[in-house]
Order: sequence, then C-alpha cells, then structure tokens
Amino acid sequence: MKKTVNKPKANKPALQSVMVEFCQEGNTLGTTAEDESIKVFLEFQLSEEEGPFFVLETKGWSFDDPSEIQELIDKAKRILD
Repeated sequence: MKKTVNKPKANKPALQSVMVEFCQEGNTLGTTAEDESIKVFLEFQLSEEEGPFFVLETKGWSFDDPSEIQELIDKAKRILD
C-alpha cells in the first residue's frame, strides 16, 4: 500500500497529524484499567483545507452513550480552530 504524503505548498509547513489524549477513571466493574485513556488522531491525507480523517486508539474506554465518543472527536476538532 502506498502512503500519500501531504506535500507543503511553496515551502510552507503542512500539518500531517494531531493527537489528543483523554483520560478518565476506570469503570466500576473493574473490566478496564484503573485509569482509562483514549487517543484521537486527526490525520491529513491531502490538505488541511480538506479536513482530517479520524483514528481512535484505546486499550479500554468505558462510556454509557455512544454520543460521548462524538463529543471527544468534536473536542479534538476544536483544537484545529
């Protein structure tokens, strides 16, 4: 698989990726670590103007409502503003 690299225009730096890590206490069932963390990566394949795609990485993140994941992604996106 060929990886596309975001090439800078006219000697300007190009944003490749941003990583935001969130942490919380583990769930009360003890099925995850004492402290949980999730990383949200914002990856740019072509250009900053086209916006990022998202990658989530975690070894255990507990949530009650799926909308909580969207909230984390939204917080990470605001960093780009």
